Amino acid sequence: MYKGDTPYGLDIEITKLIFNKANVCFKFIRLPTSARGLAELYKGFVDVLPSASFNIDRANNAHFSNPYRRERMRLFTRLELPPVKSLTELFADEYTFVTNPGAYYGEELRQILQISWYQQRLVEVASVSRRIELVNKKRIDFLIEDEHTGFFYINQLGYKRLRLHSYIVNDNAIHFMLSRMTFKASEIDAINNAIEQSQPEIEAILSRRAGLAAK
Repeated sequence: MYKGDTPYGLDIEITKLIFNKANVCFKFIRLPTSARGLAELYKGFVDVLPSASFNIDRANNAHFSNPYRRERMRLFTRLELPPVKSLTELFADEYTFVTNPGAYYGEELRQILQISWYQQRLVEVASVSRRIELVNKKRIDFLIEDEHTGFFYINQLGYKRLRLHSYIVNDNAIHFMLSRMTFKASEIDAINNAIEQSQPEIEAILSRRAGLAAK
């Protein structure tokens, strides 16, 4: 997230904390999508991607730090719906979904999108504020988004009619992805040590962010 040219947000704050503690110099650059970020990391044009979920394909192309927080992918909607047992139920009922290009939402959604008919129910939009706006205006039924990010933007944009559906799409650990072309083992160790030492501060950041989102 950016205010003008200045990056801000939960993972920006945690990244600054960790890399300063690890004595690793850094500079943020702006890329249009998560998919572009992955491509640039694999080519060696960027060195780090924060807020990364682990999967085998990614691990074949980059180092992963130790986890620094958990991410819960949730469904945000204006619909009033009962609980469901699977995401497939909602796709089968022909609801529509919006996600961030290149982001990882768990194995359940990955398997669902192997079916071409279900692929047509999902659109990808790079801007999180635009994704939320599409759901708020009822052009799309569901936003799949990180719980912290969703609540933060809903609060910032004043979309009071958006609600959180009970189903949890994915709950997993979040890491830094580190370029294989850049990082030495000693630097990765320093980052992992900083993550371990910073857990109380990270928990404080998460608690504060959760409080701001609830206002």
